[in-house]
Amino acid sequence: MSEIPIKVLRVALTQRCNLNCIYCHHEGECSQANNGRKEISKDDVEDLLKVSKGLGIKKVRFTGGEPLVRKDVVDIVDIASRYMDDVSISTNGTLLSEKISDLKEAGISRFNITLNTLNEDTFKSITGKNKLQEVLEGIEKSYEEGVFPIKLNVVVMKRNYPEIMDMIKFTKEGMVLQLIELISSKDEIDSDFYKENYVSLSPIEKYLEKKAERVVQREKHRRKKYFVPQEVEIVRSMHNTVFCKNCMSIRMTSEGEIKNCIFRNDNLIKVDDFSDLEKLKDLLVESIRSKTPYWC
Repeated sequence: MSEIPIKVLRVALTQRCNLNCIYCHHEGECSQANNGRKEISKDDVEDLLKVSKGLGIKKVRFTGGEPLVRKDVVDIVDIASRYMDDVSISTNGTLLSEKISDLKEAGISRFNITLNTLNEDTFKSITGKNKLQEVLEGIEKSYEEGVFPIKLNVVVMKRNYPEIMDMIKFTKEGMVLQLIELISSKDEIDSDFYKENYVSLSPIEKYLEKKAERVVQREKHRRKKYFVPQEVEIVRSMHNTVFCKNCMSIRMTSEGEIKNCIFRNDNLIKVDDFSDLEKLKDLLVESIRSKTPYWC
C-alpha cells in the first residue's frame, strides 16, 4: 500500500476523441474502441465525487479521450465544483474556445491543454488533423478569460524535440509548460514505435538547471519546476521510482472501473452501482489500499 495520501481523482469521461494522436495511451484503458455507449453517466460522476470528498480527495481532473466532446461536460463541471476544491480538464484544446465561457461559469479551476508543436505540419503528423489554429485559439481564449494557470502539455518526441526552446518562449506569465516524457508500459518499451519516437529529457533538464532563476520541487511525484523565468516542469515517469512512489492519484475509467495506476489493468475494480455509496466507498478504499508503485 502506498504511504502517500490520495489527493487527486482522475475521471476519464470518454474514450471518444476528434484527434488521433500517435502516442495516445487512452489513460491506460484497454477498451480503446469505446465509442461512447458505455460512458460513465453524469449522475454516476456525482455519486463518485460525493464519496471521494468523504475520503479526503479534494481535486478532480476530467480526462478522455477528449472530455469536451461530451455534450454534458459543462453540467459535469458544475456538479464537480460543488464537491471539489479544484476542478480541472485535460483537453486537446480544439473545442475549448467555444466552451470556455460556460466552463468558467460552471466553476472550472484550470485546464491542461496539449500543445505538442507550433508547426502545422508537425501537428498533423502527430494528430492526423489540421487543427493547430483551433488549439491556439482555445489557449488564447482561456488566457483572455483569466482561467489560470494554463498548463501546456508537450509530449516530447524526436519530431518536436527541436521546438522545445520555441515552446519555452511561447509560454507567457500565467502559463506552465509541462515537458512530458513519452511513456510506455514494461511490455511495450521494446516496441518499434517507442524506439523510433522516444527521446531523453535529461539534456533539457540539465539546461533548465543551469538557466533557472529558481527551482521548486512539487509534492506530487516530486516533480521539479524550473523558472527561466517561464515556468517549465519536467514530467518523467519512466523507470522513475521517485515519481511512482509519490503518485497521489486514483482513476476512474470511462466505463466505470476503478484503476489505481495508468500502467496496470490487472487489478481493475468494476463499479456496478454508483448509487450504493457505502459499497462505492469500500471499493475505492480497496483500490487505494492495493496501490503500489509500478516502477519500483
